[in-house]
Amino acid sequence: MMEEDSMEDSTQNQLYIATAVLALGCSVTYIFYKLRKGRRDAADLFNYLTIKTVNTEESCDEVVGELRRRCQKHKALGFDCEWVTDNGKRHPVALVQLSSFDGYCGLFRLSTMKTVPASLKDLLEDETIYKVGVAPAGDGKYLSNDYGVELKTTLDIRHLARLNGFEAGGLAALSSALVGVVLDKSWRIRCSDWEAEEMSQRQINYAAIDAHVAIRMFVMLLEKLEKKDSWWSWLFGTHGPSVWTQLNDYCRKYADVHFKVKHVKVKNGSKEKNGPKTEPVKEDLVPTKRYGAMVRQSPLYYNSYLHAPDGDVLCTCQKKKAMWFVNKGLADVLTEEPLAVRLRFEPAGRPVNILLGKENRCVVCGDSQSYLRKNVVPREYRKNFPELLKERASHDVVLLCAACHERSNALDAAVRARLATHCAAPLHREKTAKKTYEDPVRKRLRSNARALLYMADKLPDARRKELEEFLLQHYPDHDDVTEDLLKEACDIQVVFENDDFETHGVKVVDYYLKNGGLLLLEELWRKHFLSSMEPRFMPARWSVNRNEERLRLRIKEGKLKEEDLKCIGLTSL
Repeated sequence: MMEEDSMEDSTQNQLYIATAVLALGCSVTYIFYKLRKGRRDAADLFNYLTIKTVNTEESCDEVVGELRRRCQKHKALGFDCEWVTDNGKRHPVALVQLSSFDGYCGLFRLSTMKTVPASLKDLLEDETIYKVGVAPAGDGKYLSNDYGVELKTTLDIRHLARLNGFEAGGLAALSSALVGVVLDKSWRIRCSDWEAEEMSQRQINYAAIDAHVAIRMFVMLLEKLEKKDSWWSWLFGTHGPSVWTQLNDYCRKYADVHFKVKHVKVKNGSKEKNGPKTEPVKEDLVPTKRYGAMVRQSPLYYNSYLHAPDGDVLCTCQKKKAMWFVNKGLADVLTEEPLAVRLRFEPAGRPVNILLGKENRCVVCGDSQSYLRKNVVPREYRKNFPELLKERASHDVVLLCAACHERSNALDAAVRARLATHCAAPLHREKTAKKTYEDPVRKRLRSNARALLYMADKLPDARRKELEEFLLQHYPDHDDVTEDLLKEACDIQVVFENDDFETHGVKVVDYYLKNGGLLLLEELWRKHFLSSMEPRFMPARWSVNRNEERLRLRIKEGKLKEEDLKCIGLTSL
C-alpha cells in the first residue's frame, strides 16, 4: 500500500514538473513571437518605395527634379554611397542613393555614367537641402576625391538620436530601435559587385532602403524633439512654430560635423565597408564628449581705451597693451573701469576705423557663456605671409562657442582639400607629404642584425644563415659576421630628412605669391567663413577686403615697394 502511495506521489510530481516546463516553454515562445512581431523585415515594411535606377544623364535630370520637388517640406534627403573594395583597395564610388520621405528613391550609377551629371552635382552641393544618414560626411569625402563633388550640408542622424536619448549605434541598430525594422546587413550584399552591368533586385532593395530609412529616422527624431519643445510651450502657454519652419535652428549646428565615437574593440575585426565584418564585442558605438578643446575662462576683449595727448580717443586695445604704455612712462591712467590711458606723446597717425569695442560672444550664434578664438585665415597659412600682411592680423581673430568652433573647423577641411589639389600642396596626412622617410633596405638590415645579435640561439639554422648572407651582401668588406659588425649594423640610420619636404601651408602661400597675390587667399578664407557659418554678430567694420583697403592707402602714401605690390596682388589703385 505504501509503495502504491509512493508511486502515485512520484507520478504526480512528474506531472507538475512537465506542466511547469510546458508553461515556461509557451511563455518563452510567446515572448519571442512578440519580439519578432515588433521587428519587421525591411523589404516588407518598405514595399511602397518607388525606386528609379539612373544610368544616363537624361534620366538623371528627371529623377533629380522629382527629388527636389518631393523634399520641399522636409528640406532633406536620405543619402548613402556604395563602392567596391578589391584586395583592400577602394574603387571610386559606384552608386549614390538619395531618397525622399514619401519613398521616392534615386539610385545613381556613377560607375556606368563615369561622371556626375550637372543636375546631380548641383543637388549634392545644394546647401539648402540636408543630406542625412550615418557618417555621410565620410562618403562625401570619397565623392570629392573621386569626382570633384563637394557634398554640402550633410547631417549625421546620430546627433539627433543622442539628443533624444538613444544609443548612437550604426544604421542597422538605429533602425531597429526607432523604426522597428531589421535591415539586410549581410556581408554578402554589402560586398557585392556594385559595378556590375546590372544590379540584382536584392542590391536595388538594399541600396534604396538604406537611404530611405535614414530620412525616415531623421523626420521621426526631429518630430520627437518638437514634441518635447511643444510640451514646454503648452506648459508656459505659448505656441512655437513647426520644426519644419525652423529646421536650421535644430540642425544647422550639426551640419557637416562628424559624429565622434569611441570605437569598440572588434574580434578579429575588419573595418572595411565592403569586406566581411565580424561582430563587435558590443553592438553600439559609444558617443564621446562632443568637444574637447579648452574654452576661455575669462573675457578675451577688455576694450581698454587709448587717448591722444589732446584727449581724442585713438582706439580700443587690450588691458595689457594699455598698461605697457603706463609702465614705460609713456602714458597716464585716466580711469580704472573701463581702463583708459592718455599718451604723453603724439602718435604717428590717428586711425578712425578701430574705435569700436568688440563683444565677448560667439559671432555666429551669440552665445556669451563660453568661447574660443577662431582664426578666419588659418595660422598654417598666415604664419608664412610676409610681415606686411601679418600686421592687423587680429582682424581675422573672432570668437566662437565650442559647438560653432567645431563645426567651422569641420567645414574648413573641405577648403583645405581643395587648396591641396589646386595648389599641388598635399596635406600632411598624405604619404607624399612626409617630413622624414624610412629607407626600407636599411631598416631590414638593422632588423636582421638585431635578430642575430640578441636572438641567434633561438633562430633555426637555415633562418640564421639567410640573415647572415643578407648582412654580408651589404658589408662586402667583411667575410664573417662578427659581434662588432652586428653592433654596427644595429646602430645604422634608418630615418632620413626629406629634402624636398614643404608643408601644405608653405606650398599654398607660395602658389598665391606667384599667381594673383596673397590678398586672394585672404579673401577666399573670409568669404568661406561668411558663407559657411553665416555669422550674425561680426564686429562692426569687419570686412572681406580689410587689408586691401589699408594697403591701397599705403600705396597712395608711397610707402610700398614694387616687390610688396607683387606679393600682395595689387598693381594699381
